[in-house]
Amino acid sequence: MDTTWQPLTIDEIVERFAAFEVDWWVAGGQAIDLFLGWETRHHEDLDIEMYRDDRDFLFEVFAGWDLHVVSEGQLVPWQRGDPIDDAVFGVWGRPTPDDAWAIEVILANGDETTWRFRRDPDISLPRSRLTAERRGVPFCTPEVQLLYKAKQARPKDDVDLTRCLHRLGRDQKAWLRDAIARGRSDHPWVAVLDGSMSLG
Repeated sequence: MDTTWQPLTIDEIVERFAAFEVDWWVAGGQAIDLFLGWETRHHEDLDIEMYRDDRDFLFEVFAGWDLHVVSEGQLVPWQRGDPIDDAVFGVWGRPTPDDAWAIEVILANGDETTWRFRRDPDISLPRSRLTAERRGVPFCTPEVQLLYKAKQARPKDDVDLTRCLHRLGRDQKAWLRDAIARGRSDHPWVAVLDGSMSLG
C-alpha cells in the first residue's frame, strides 16, 4: 500500500470547505495544537473529520480527486454512490493517482444532535460540545481527542494530556475520566485525571 504523503495545509483545507455548509473539523495532534494555541511538535500529516452521513460532500470539496476508503488495511477506490461499511471510517485522497496522498478524512458517527464514539456508542456528546474554533478553524475538543489517544497512550500522548490538563474544565476532565474508565478502569490516565480534579 503506497503511503507517501504530501498533506494539504490547514489553510488549504479551510479554503476548500468554505463554499460548503457541512460540519468538519481538524482532528489528531493538530487539534491539540489548535486548542493550546501553539505548535507543540512537527506533524507529518493532517487529519480532518466529518460526520459519516455527510461523506458525499467529499466529492464536491475534492472534485475530481482520486479517493479511496481504507478497509482491512487495503485502499479501495471509492466513487460517488459506493456504500461504505460502518466498520470503515477512513478516506484517503490525492489529486491524481500519480500524486502523493494529500488528505485523510475520518468519518465520525452520530446523528443530528449527538456525536457517538465509534469504539463505544454509549460514550457520546452533544454535537455542540464536539468542536471548538480558533482563528476560523474548527477542531475536535481536547477531551474527545485525548479519548482517542488514550487507546495507545504513547509518550507523545502522555505529553499531550499533561499540556492540556491545566486548560481543561472540570466537566471536561470528568467526562474524559469516565469515558476512559468505561474501557479500562486501571488506565493510568484515570488516576491522573482523578488527581487533577481533586486539586480543583
